[in-house]
Amino acid sequence: MILKTKILEADLFMEASGENSDDISNVIARQQEAVNLAEDDCPDKASLLNELGNSLVTRFERLGNLDDIDHAIENHQEAVNITPDNHSDKPDFLNDLGTSLFSRFQRLENLDDIRCATSKLQSAVDLTPDGHLDKPILLNTLGIFLLTQFQRLGNHGDVDNSIERHQEAATLTTDDHPHKSTLLSNLGNSLLARFECLGNLNDINNAILQYQAAVDLTPDNQPQKPSLLENLGNSLLTRFGRLGKLDDLENSILRLQAAVDLAPDDHLDMPSLLNDLGSSLLSRFERLGNLNDINNAISRHQEAVSLTPDGHPYWSIRSNNFGISLRARFERLGNLDDVHDAIKQLQTAVDLTLDNHPDKLALLNNLGSFLLTRFQHLGNLEDLDNAIADLQLAVGLTPDGHSQKPELLSNLGSSLRIRFQRLGNLDDINRAVARHQEAVNLTPNDYPNEHGLLKNLGNSLLSRFERLKNPDDLDNAIARYQEAVNLTPDDHPDKPSQLSSLGNSFLTRFTHLKNNNDIDNSIINHQAAVNLTPDDHPTKPTHLSSLGNSFLARFQRLNDLGDIDNAITRHQAAVNITPDDHPNRPILLNSLGSSLLTRFQHLGDPQDADTCVAELSSSSLSPLGSPSVRLIAARNWIDAASLINHASLLAACESAISIIPLVVWLGLSITDRHQHLAQIGDIVRKVAAIAISLGQCDKALEWLEQGRSIVWTQILQLRTPVDELRAVQPDLADRLLHVSLLLDQDNQDFDLRKDHRGSPEEEARQYRALARERDEIVEKIRSLHRFRDFLMPPKLHRLIEAAKEGPVVVINVSEKRCDALALVYGIDEAIHIPLPDLTFKRIIKLQSELRSLLKSSGVRLRAVRDSEVDVGGDEGCKRILAELWDHLVKPVLDSLAFGHGPDTLPRIWWCVTGQLSFLPIHAAGVYDTGDFSEQIQDYAISSYAPTISALLEQADAPAQKPFRLLSAVEPSSGPSYIPNTEKELEYIRRRLQNRDHVVLHKVQATKEQVIKEMRDCNWLHLACHGTQNATNPTKSALLLHGGKLTLEEIIRLNLPHAEFAFLSACQTMTGDEGLSDEAVHIAGGMSLAGYRSVVATMWSIEDALAPKVADEFYARLLQDGERPDNRKAAEALHFSVKKLREEEKDLKMLSWLPFVHLGI
Repeated sequence: MILKTKILEADLFMEASGENSDDISNVIARQQEAVNLAEDDCPDKASLLNELGNSLVTRFERLGNLDDIDHAIENHQEAVNITPDNHSDKPDFLNDLGTSLFSRFQRLENLDDIRCATSKLQSAVDLTPDGHLDKPILLNTLGIFLLTQFQRLGNHGDVDNSIERHQEAATLTTDDHPHKSTLLSNLGNSLLARFECLGNLNDINNAILQYQAAVDLTPDNQPQKPSLLENLGNSLLTRFGRLGKLDDLENSILRLQAAVDLAPDDHLDMPSLLNDLGSSLLSRFERLGNLNDINNAISRHQEAVSLTPDGHPYWSIRSNNFGISLRARFERLGNLDDVHDAIKQLQTAVDLTLDNHPDKLALLNNLGSFLLTRFQHLGNLEDLDNAIADLQLAVGLTPDGHSQKPELLSNLGSSLRIRFQRLGNLDDINRAVARHQEAVNLTPNDYPNEHGLLKNLGNSLLSRFERLKNPDDLDNAIARYQEAVNLTPDDHPDKPSQLSSLGNSFLTRFTHLKNNNDIDNSIINHQAAVNLTPDDHPTKPTHLSSLGNSFLARFQRLNDLGDIDNAITRHQAAVNITPDDHPNRPILLNSLGSSLLTRFQHLGDPQDADTCVAELSSSSLSPLGSPSVRLIAARNWIDAASLINHASLLAACESAISIIPLVVWLGLSITDRHQHLAQIGDIVRKVAAIAISLGQCDKALEWLEQGRSIVWTQILQLRTPVDELRAVQPDLADRLLHVSLLLDQDNQDFDLRKDHRGSPEEEARQYRALARERDEIVEKIRSLHRFRDFLMPPKLHRLIEAAKEGPVVVINVSEKRCDALALVYGIDEAIHIPLPDLTFKRIIKLQSELRSLLKSSGVRLRAVRDSEVDVGGDEGCKRILAELWDHLVKPVLDSLAFGHGPDTLPRIWWCVTGQLSFLPIHAAGVYDTGDFSEQIQDYAISSYAPTISALLEQADAPAQKPFRLLSAVEPSSGPSYIPNTEKELEYIRRRLQNRDHVVLHKVQATKEQVIKEMRDCNWLHLACHGTQNATNPTKSALLLHGGKLTLEEIIRLNLPHAEFAFLSACQTMTGDEGLSDEAVHIAGGMSLAGYRSVVATMWSIEDALAPKVADEFYARLLQDGERPDNRKAAEALHFSVKKLREEEKDLKMLSWLPFVHLGI
C-alpha cells in the first residue's frame, strides 16, 4: 500500500489586505515614519510597532521577501518588550508575534521559530481571561501551532495539548458564531493527526463528527465551505483506509467533489481540493478497479500540481500524489511512460523536502516503491539499490507508533526479497522476513491491508525456503497466504494475487513432499486467480503461467495427458498476451518450452520438439529479464536440443556460457558469487562435453577457460595493466584503473567487514554502483577499434602460449563423458585425448574411497596440521593411484609421447575439473613392490593450475626484485602444539646462509606483521596450523599469533612482485567440494595475491615430515648459489619428495602425497 498524505490547511484568522503591492508599501512607509517619530515613552509606540509588523507580514505573504518577515518579527518583539503584562493589548501583541514567527517557520522550517511561536501564543492565552471575546481565537491559534510542532517533532504531548486547546476554543464559542465551524474543523485536524500517529479509532470517529458539524453549520455560499467539505472528505478517506468500509470511500468522494464544485476556479484552496479528490478516486480504483476512476484521479492530481507554484510548501506532496496515481495506472495498463513520469515527480518532491518534514517519509516510501516497480520491469540494479535506500530511510524516519509503520516495513521487506531473488544474498532474505514479520506484528486485527502484509510475509518465507529448505518456512508461508486469502473479499483487486501466491506455496510443498492434496489445492487456487483476473490485466499472464506450472507438476506425478495439455494451453495463452518487450516474457517462454519438452518426451511429436526449442531459445537469448531465468532456459534448451540432435545445440551452449558472467556478476560479494556458482553446478563441463562430442575441441577448451575459476578471473582482471590503452585513451585508462582499484579493495562480504565506512547496506550499494560504472567503462573501451577484445576471454591462439614450458592438460569431467584436452606449444589446436574408461561414477567412487581412507588413517580432510598423525592406508592409496594412472594419466602421457625416465624430466600442468580436483593426479601410478612399478614421477614433473589464463598471468609477471624471504613460524596458535616448526625454521636458516631473510617467530607472527612483511618480501615460507572452512570457504585460514589470516584477506592483497610461497600447513589446497572448479583454497588465494609459484598441501600433513620436505626443497633450490628461481620450485619439490621416499622406506603414502605445486 502506498502512503497518501493529506495536508490539512488551517485558517489562522489573519486579515488580508485588499491593497496592491504599491499600496501596502506606501502604508509600510507611513507606519515606519510614525514609529520613527514616536518617543520611547509614547503610549502608542507599542501599537505603532505592532501595526507596522502586521503590514510587513502581509507584504511578505504576497511577495515572499525574507527581509519583510524578519523586520516584522523585530517590530512585534519590540512591541511585546515595551508592553507590561497587565496591559490589555499584551495578548494581542504576543499573538501577532507568534503569528509572524509561524509565517517564517512555514517558509524556512527553522524549528526554533515554531517553538518560539508556540511559547508566545501560550503566554497570550495565559494573559487572557476566560470571558474575553478573543480567548477562543487565541486558543485556536495555539492549537494550530502545537499541532504543527507535533508534526515536526513528534512529541505526543503537543498533539494532546493541541486537541485540548481546540476543544476549549469550540466550547467557549456559540454555534451561531461565524468562526464556530472553523474552530470545529481545526479540532478535527488535531484529532485526525493523533489518529494517524497512534491509530485510536475514537480519534478518527471524533474527527469526522467535528468536521460534519462544521459543514452542517456553514451555508454553501460561505467561502470556507469548500475547505470544510475537504477536511470531512479526507477524514472519511482516512477511516476507509483503516476499516475498509466502502460507504466511507463513497462519502469521501461525494464530499470532495462537492467542495470542488462549490469553489470558484480562482479559489486559493482549489489545488488542495483537486489533490484530495484525486486521492479518493485513486483509492476507489485500488478497491474496485474501475479505469475511469484512475484516469480521473490522474487528471485531478495533474491539475493540482499545475495550479501549485514551484516554491509552494505543498508542491512536493501534491507531486507525490500525482506520481502515485501514475504508478497505479501503470500497474493496471503497463505503460512505462507512467512509471517514468511518476519517478521524475517523486524524485523532485523528495529533493525539495527537508528530512524533518512530516511528509518526507511518505515521499521516500513512494519513491522507493516506484523505483522497485521500474526495476521489476527493466532490471536496472541501480533502481533496486536506490529503492531499498529510500525505503530504509523512510522506515528510519518513522516513529514506532506511527499508523503507517507497518506499510513502510512491508515495502522495505519486499524490496529486500526482490534483491535476494536477483543477487542471492542470504542476508537480504533474512532481513526481508524480519521486516515483514515486524510489519504484521504492528498491525491491529481490523487493519484493512492486513491481507497484503500477510501475503508479503508469505512471499519472503517462501523465498527463504527455496534457498535453505527449512520446512518450517514453507508451512508458515502457506499459513500466512491462507490467512491473507481468507481476509480478502472476492471483489477486491488483490484477491487474484493472494490466491496465486497460495497456489505457488502448495506447488512448492508438493514438489518436496509429493502429497497429491497439495497439487490439487495448488490448481484450485491458481484457477480461481485466473477466473477473477480480467483478460487485459497485466497480471493475467503470470496467473496463467502459474496454473500451467501446477498442471505440469501433476502430470509429472500422475501421467494424466489431460494435465500436460492443460499446462501447455495455459502457458501458450500467457505468452500470447504478453508483449515482446515485457521483462517477464523469458520466464513465460521457459515455462512453455519446458512443458512442450515434457510432452515430447512422452508422445514424441516432432512439432512439440521444434516449438520447444524455439521458445527456450527465445527465452535464453532475450535481452530482458533476470540472467538466472535466462540461464535456466539455456539449460533446458541444451537438454531439448541434445534430445533431438537439433542444429541449435552449439548455439544453446554458447548462450549458457555467455549468461554465466551475468549471473556471477562482479557487483556481488564473493560469497554470493560462490553461492551462484554452486547452484550453476556442472553446466560448463556439460557444454564442453557437448562441444567435444561434436568435434569442436577448441571451442570446448575456450568454454572451459571462460566458465571456470570465474571469481579468480574477475579479481585478476581488476589488476590488469592498461599501458596500451593509456597510450591512446589516457583518461579512460585512468578511470578504469581508479574504479578497478576501489572494487579490488572492497572485494569481500560487507556484513563481515571490520573497517566499515558506512553501513554494510550502503557499502554494498556503493560497490554495485562501482561495478556498474566499470561495466560501462569496459563497454566504452570495447567500442574503440583496437580494443574490441579488451578483457574478453582469451582465444585458443593466446592460450597456447601457456604451454611454452610444457604441455597444459585440461581434464573435463561430465556425467556423459570424460576427456583430456592438451595444449602443446607449436601445435595450433587442442589435442583431444578421449578417456573412455574414466567415468563420472568412477571419479565419485575414487573420491569417496580417498575420503574414507583419510578419515580412517587419522588424516582428516577438515583438520589442521597435527603433531601426531597416525598415517596408514598404503594399500588403499595404491588402488586409487593405479586407477588414476590406468584411466587418466597413462593415456594422456602416451598421447603426448612422454617417455619413461628421461635425463631431464619435462614439466606438465594439470587443469582438472569437477571432483578430480580432490584426487592426487600428480602422484598417479602403479606402486607395486615387485618388478613392475610405473608412476607419473618417472615421466614428468607435475604442477596444477586453476586455469590456463592464470599461467599466462604468472608468466607475464613483472621483473624480479632482489631476493628476500619471509619466514613466519607459529607453532602454538591452534588446537595442538607443532614443535617441529621450530626445526623447520632452523633448516631454512641454514640453507639460506647469508641471503636476505626476515623471520617472524611465535608472538612476532601476528596477522598484521605478516601482511606487512609480505608486501616487502617476494618469497614466503609459512609454517603454522591451517584450516579449510567447510561452511564458508573464504573463511579458510592460516592460524597466526593472535588471529587468523583468512582466504578473503589474502585475495585482497595485490603483491605484483611476489614470486614464491611455501605453505607448510594443512589443507592449503583442499578446496570446497561445492565449488570444485573455483580453486577456493589458501594456495589459490596466494596465487591471486601475486605469488607465481606455490607449494601447498591437499590434506593434513605430519609435523615431523614437514621440516624434512622443506629442508630438501631449499637445499635443491639453493644448491648453485645463484638467486633462487621460482620457476624451479616444482622441480625442487618433485625431487625433495622423491629423495625422502628413497631414504625413508617406511614412509607412508598419505604422508608425502599431499605436497603439491601450483603455478609456473
